[in-house]
Amino acid sequence: MGELYRVAIHYDNDCGFVEYDTAEKQLRVLLDHEEKRRETEAYLMQRHTIRKAGQRLLDFSEVDILPVDNLEDLKLALTRLWQKTGVYVDWSRPVA
Repeated sequence: MGELYRVAIHYDNDCGFVEYDTAEKQLRVLLDHEEKRRETEAYLMQRHTIRKAGQRLLDFSEVDILPVDNLEDLKLALTRLWQKTGVYVDWSRPVA
């Protein structure tokens, strides 16, 4: 098992987290709301084309990512999670 990356998520009053094993490239979503848990997992397991910010204010490029390929791609996909699923990422809330 590699390093575990965890980030808190919530939908309405249901709190949970996304956990990613960087070595095994395994993803786990813990959320009591079953439909939103499945929706979040499906979104994070699919390939996406995302406009990624570059070095300058208006510098964007389209990148094709599979979120489970690496931590950087997972974090990029998480920035779009709320827009796609309605599940909010609590970047600053610690996960114990």
